Amino acid sequence: MINIYDTANQMAEDLRQTQQFEALKATMDKVKASPESLALFKELDAAQMEVMEAQSAGKELSQEQKDHFASLNSRVSQDTTLQGMLLAEQGVYALMNDLQKSISQPLADAYEDLRKA
Repeated sequence: MINIYDTANQMAEDLRQTQQFEALKATMDKVKASPESLALFKELDAAQMEVMEAQSAGKELSQEQKDHFASLNSRVSQDTTLQGMLLAEQGVYALMNDLQKSISQPLADAYEDLRKA
């Protein structure tokens, strides 16, 4: 019997060697090298966690939180170093989305077969 977790672990290792992931790591290094970009990233990360926690708890964001997040997004959009990292991150997520489609294809095929029965 196959150990699918071995395959998943190998896929994780392979992901680290993709062009998309290497591009992300390179842009992360640029963010680390820029004190302004790094501080902005940390502020963005904390704000995103705050939003996710509120959503998972079913709480509405306060107007102050919404205003802060809007201001933060504006500042992020002006930071080309951080923008480069976010674009590279999108590339990794696009790759992972494609992989997810491949991984879930057997399930989709099984349900399609069931629908035809």
